Amino acid sequence: MPKSLLVDKLPAALKAFFNYLKTVKSASQHTIAAYETDLLQFYEFLRLNHVNGGISRLHVRQYLTHLHNAKYSPRSMNRKLISLRSFFRYLQQQGEIESNPTANISTRKVAKTLPDVLSEEAVLEAIASLPDDSTESFQQKLIVELFYATGMRLSEVAGLTVSDIDFHSMHLRVLGKGKKVRLIPISADLAHKLKRWIHERKIWLTQTEGGDTDHIFIRRNGRALGARDISRIVNRVLSRVAEKGKTHPHVLRHSFATHLLNAGADLVAVKELLGHASLSTTQIYTHVSPERLQEVYRKAHPRAVLSREVSRLRQNGRIGGANIHNEGG
Repeated sequence: MPKSLLVDKLPAALKAFFNYLKTVKSASQHTIAAYETDLLQFYEFLRLNHVNGGISRLHVRQYLTHLHNAKYSPRSMNRKLISLRSFFRYLQQQGEIESNPTANISTRKVAKTLPDVLSEEAVLEAIASLPDDSTESFQQKLIVELFYATGMRLSEVAGLTVSDIDFHSMHLRVLGKGKKVRLIPISADLAHKLKRWIHERKIWLTQTEGGDTDHIFIRRNGRALGARDISRIVNRVLSRVAEKGKTHPHVLRHSFATHLLNAGADLVAVKELLGHASLSTTQIYTHVSPERLQEVYRKAHPRAVLSREVSRLRQNGRIGGANIHNEGG
């Protein structure tokens, strides 16, 4: 009989898997917490249903049926299935089981949804609405600008340090998912504001003992701003120009990518800036506004170019309206 994982061995196996994610895969705390939520929920399901012996594909299917009956969305169910699949794949690699009980269990179809994006005008209006006449207000304004100018994740902004800024080569060294490092270019204007902030933050640091001298964004007491602190700042600022639900920091990351692509940026370049592992992840931002499509068509399509030239000649009186006939179809 093929070797499978016994239910009573599951807690120890989960503990080893979580340690593997942390020490070998260098997964973030957020990622590990998501795996813990999903996998411990599966264990709780098995325990409450008095499942004994080895875990089989039948148990996985019963669990998914339970989630469906509990009104979980297809997206949430897929995430939990993927968590289980990763866990059992790890056990296979460790030689603990012979086959993966999640094999050949398909994920559910999920309706494609476009990311929340603000218009360029809305983002600039939000930034312009912030004063910069005090150390605190200047930091808040810089945080919002940094998100929009770089497309960084919330965790990346919270973890940014003074030593990550290279003013000579004009880029930021960003530690992204999976401890992967990428370089993001910065404009002269953003570099100037970062230099000003580094100078101003020293005022808070000199007034406190034991302050955080490395993290770029800090509180008045000198300690680093956490992800929640930064998220609250962005939410408060964006609420002035955006509807509820479109005020979280990731909206600025979405807007950064969308605005770049709408302006003609290369998809692969945007992928590198965002730190995506796969190009398919970046392709979600390739939704283009109707105005942008019209502009691209007018500039590039041969018929559109011809029509524009005819209009120019007519305006100059060089041809008459009856001289040119467009073909149908």
